[in-house]
Amino acid sequence: MPKVENRKMIHELNDPLKDNVNFILNFNDTKQTYCKSADNISEKNERLKTSDSVSPDLQGVSIENIDDYFEKKNDSSRSIEIKNLNFRRKIYKIFFIRLLYAFIFGIIGVYIQCYSIILSDSYYNAGDEPLKDRIHELFKKIPPFINTVFVNGNIMILSIITLLRFGLFFPFLLSLTMLIRMILMLSLIYYIRSLFIYVTTIPCPISTCKPLRDKSFLENLYSSYLIIFAQVYECTDLIISGHTAYTTLLKFLWIFYEKNIYIKVCISIYSLFIFSIIIISRFHYTVDVLMGYVFGASVFICYHYLLDIAAKRYAINKSFYINDSDYLKSFIERCNLFCYLIPLIGYLEALDYRIDISTSYNKEWNSFCPCKPVNSKSLIIKKKNANNEEYYDFSDHFYHSHAGNGSYSLSSIYNLLNKCKNIGRKKNNN
Repeated sequence: MPKVENRKMIHELNDPLKDNVNFILNFNDTKQTYCKSADNISEKNERLKTSDSVSPDLQGVSIENIDDYFEKKNDSSRSIEIKNLNFRRKIYKIFFIRLLYAFIFGIIGVYIQCYSIILSDSYYNAGDEPLKDRIHELFKKIPPFINTVFVNGNIMILSIITLLRFGLFFPFLLSLTMLIRMILMLSLIYYIRSLFIYVTTIPCPISTCKPLRDKSFLENLYSSYLIIFAQVYECTDLIISGHTAYTTLLKFLWIFYEKNIYIKVCISIYSLFIFSIIIISRFHYTVDVLMGYVFGASVFICYHYLLDIAAKRYAINKSFYINDSDYLKSFIERCNLFCYLIPLIGYLEALDYRIDISTSYNKEWNSFCPCKPVNSKSLIIKKKNANNEEYYDFSDHFYHSHAGNGSYSLSSIYNLLNKCKNIGRKKNNN
C-alpha cells in the first residue's frame, strides 16, 4: 500500500477519536453544571425541610424568598426571648416581694423575742442557784475551747453549708422559696418562744450572770441589737433553746430535701455534736435543748403538712380556699385556725406561681426536675376505686413542684455567671 493512502487512513481514524474526546469533555462539563444546580436545589430543599419541622408556615414560601423567611423567623424568635425575659422579671419581682414580707415578719419576731428576754431578765436576781442538770453534773468544769465563739461558729458553719447546697445548687426560684420557708418557720418559733420565756423565769446555769434590765424603748432597742449579735449574755433566754431549734430546722432541711443518704447521716451527726456543745457550754439546760429539738421538729413537720394541703388545694381547685363541696377535708382542716394559715402560707410562698411554673413546658427554664411529660395534667390523676368512686392521686412531679427532687442543679450558678457577664458587657459598651 502506498504511503499516501496510509496517511489518509490514519487521518480518518484520528478524526473520530477527536470527536469522541470532545463528546466526553462536553458531557463532563454538562454533568458538572447539572451537579452544581442540583446541589443548590438540594441545599434549598434541606433548608425548607428544616424550617418545616419548626413551623408549617413554610409550605407557602417559595425558594427565592427563603432567605427573607429565615430573617423574619429570627426576628420572631427574638421577640419570644424578650417576652420570656419580661415574664422572668415579673416572676422574680413577685418572689422578692414575698421574701421582703417574710423578712419583715421575721424582724418583728426577733425584736419581740429580745424584748421578752429583757422583761424576763428583769425578774431574775443575780446569784440565784442554778437548777440541777445531769449533763452539767458530768461536766463540772467547762472545757476552755467550748465557749460562745465556738458554739456560734459551728452553727454558722452548718448555716453556710446549707446555704451553699440549697442556694447555689438548687433551681433559683426554688432556692428563694426555701429561704422564705425557712424565715417563716424560724419566725414562728420566735413568736411562740417569746411567750414561753416571759411567763416563766428560770435561773441561769451560770450563777455569775448579770441580767439585763427593762429601760426606755431606745435602750431596749439597743439591748436587742447586742443580743442579736451576741455582744451581751442574757441570763433567762433558756426555755426552748433557740440555737437548738434553728439547728434542728437546718438538719430537717437536709433530711427532707437532700437525696444522698450519706450526706444526711453526716449532717445528723454534726447536728448532734452542736446539740452536745450547747449543753456542755451551759448555754442552756439539757431540757431546753430537748424542748428546742422537739419544738423545731414539730414546727417543721406541721408547716410542711399545711404547705402540702395548700398545694393540693391549688392543684385541684386552682385556689387555696375550698370552693368544691365534694372536696374531702383532712382532719387538720377542721380547725379554723389552720384553715386561715393554709392560704396565708400559700400566699407568702407564692405557691400558686410555683406550681404554675412547674407545669410549663420548659419547667422553670430547663432546670426544674427530669419528670416527663410536664403539663397541667401532670400534677394530679383522677382514679376510681373498687366502688367506682373517684379520688385524686398526686404524681411525683406534684411534690417536686414545691419541694424539689433532691438532685443537684447548676442553673443558679449559670444564671449568676450570665448576669455578671451581662454587667461586664454593659460596662465595656459604655
